Amino acid sequence: MAGKYITLEQASKLTATFRSTYPNLSKAVSYSADLFLGVMAQDNCVGLRIYNGIDDLGELTNVIVGIDINGNDLVEGKIFNSGLICPPNCSADNALNS
Repeated sequence: MAGKYITLEQASKLTATFRSTYPNLSKAVSYSADLFLGVMAQDNCVGLRIYNGIDDLGELTNVIVGIDINGNDLVEGKIFNSGLICPPNCSADNALNS
């Protein structure tokens, strides 16, 4: 299976590097759990693929689609976007965003 859990220290380093490399891009995008659960509940969905995209304002965003056991996108199913961009919709300061 793709992906692995990482420590907060590792995650903090990754996000800090992103922020220093791309200071003018958004820090993060948040989505409601029901969107993820809706995609994961689809027949044959075993995971998610998150594509990078640029929205109408020129901000980095995501396009999220389910994937099947062969790693193919479930393009006929549910696909989502339009999360809350950080900033301005950020968490309180923590190791991942400051």
